[in-house]
Amino acid sequence: MDILIDSKQMKQCDKNTIEHFGVPSLVLMERAALAVTEEIEICFRECIKAEGAQNDRGMEGKKALIVCGFGNNGGDGFAVGRLLWQRGVSVTIVISPESGRISEETQIQRDIVEKYQIPIVSQIPEQDFDVVVDALFGIGLTRDLTGIYQEYILKMNGMSGLKVAVDIPSGVHADSGVIMGTSFCADLTVTFAFVKLGLLLFPGAEYAGRVIVRDIGIDHHSFLTEQPACFRLTMNDLKNIPSRKVRSNKGSYGKVLVAAGQNNMAGAAFFSGKAAYLTGAGLVKVLTAEENRVILQQLLPEAILGTFQEPVMAEKLKEALEWASVVAAGPGIGTESGAECLVKYILKCARVPVVLDADGLNILAGHLEWLKEAKVPVIVTPHLGEMARLTHKKIDAIKEQLLQTAKDFAAEYQVICVLKDARTVTAWPDGRTWINTSGNNGMATAGSGDVLTGIIAGLIAQGMKPGEAAAMGVYLHGLAGDRQAAQKGVYGLTAQDILDGIWQVLKEI
Repeated sequence: MDILIDSKQMKQCDKNTIEHFGVPSLVLMERAALAVTEEIEICFRECIKAEGAQNDRGMEGKKALIVCGFGNNGGDGFAVGRLLWQRGVSVTIVISPESGRISEETQIQRDIVEKYQIPIVSQIPEQDFDVVVDALFGIGLTRDLTGIYQEYILKMNGMSGLKVAVDIPSGVHADSGVIMGTSFCADLTVTFAFVKLGLLLFPGAEYAGRVIVRDIGIDHHSFLTEQPACFRLTMNDLKNIPSRKVRSNKGSYGKVLVAAGQNNMAGAAFFSGKAAYLTGAGLVKVLTAEENRVILQQLLPEAILGTFQEPVMAEKLKEALEWASVVAAGPGIGTESGAECLVKYILKCARVPVVLDADGLNILAGHLEWLKEAKVPVIVTPHLGEMARLTHKKIDAIKEQLLQTAKDFAAEYQVICVLKDARTVTAWPDGRTWINTSGNNGMATAGSGDVLTGIIAGLIAQGMKPGEAAAMGVYLHGLAGDRQAAQKGVYGLTAQDILDGIWQVLKEI
């Protein structure tokens, strides 16, 4: 599991490392500069290897442009310029002619560069460079870039050569990923200690390129008493999925109740039910429209089938809820009165965790008080449109504050909120969050969300805590899509493909 942090937390960790542990600021700066230099060198060596060049002279003879600011990010840049120069690179360093308050460490690094007689200029030269390094602004930037800094970035973006950002591309908000006027567009971002939120959240993620995290001497100890609250799952976390017991039966792996699929929407019920089975659930019961019975018996013969039509709905639901270990409700049920009664009854009467998706959320938008009345953990899985209906916010506003929107909703209604987007956010009521980086744009296809609902329910059925199952389910769902995209490409990827990817991922555990 990776720790993700915002600018305030990173500044505090930096301060704690310097003041509490006594690591000099210049030492951290030197280590940061060395990390960036090494990553640039790795990139060039990889290019040389790919081209099959015989005479590998490393960095010697390359040309580098380093554009620096007045803060410590600029100090990193000056140090990178010196280290590249010492490796035989022709270095030009640019710093604004504007009078700015230069940090003490950056002034020291500039003085060192001047003693080495490395060229420092105020305008970007009209020539080509092999590498362009952005060291203008770090994680502290909170205003739109204008004037000469905007000119610098636009010119840098138009240049050829490898583009490298130091810690974060200048112009990307470190906390939200919002672009502040304009931003450096990096091929590679070398960030330090922990991943900053703005490097993962869109649109910042599109400007960061490939993100590499390097250790410079700041680690989890630097949090001291205030612990991190945002994370990203990795492949190593798959080991937390409940293991299969040698001596077990179908009852050992839980019972999933799926309430999904009005007439002509059998696919929604199928995808959720099948995903629960593929994730490892022992038994799945599907309550659906009577018209879907025949097709579901063919598509999912393993499932127990029932209907949720009136007048026997309440009786069947009561019996089914007593049977279930977890309930997944909403996909394809419509928003008519019968579906509304279904959702209300489940939230009121369920004594096991509930995963609510799709039409269930559209119904809920008019009855948010039902969430506060629920007596069990509830997981809501809205996409941006559904979240807009739930919060009465515009989609663009939600996009700009994806993390905060999920956190606020989870806290207000005491639910686990899975806000689906290119970077899906899972928020717990206590403020902890997960940002998911698995998955691809081929998964933007009908039925994909139904599969996710089934995966989360399947994990809960096997004993995972609801919050953990939500974050893991999102990650597993994305990995399944990635496995299939690697084989088939992203065009034409279907929900069925994602189902096929589930067992491929779980097979690796």
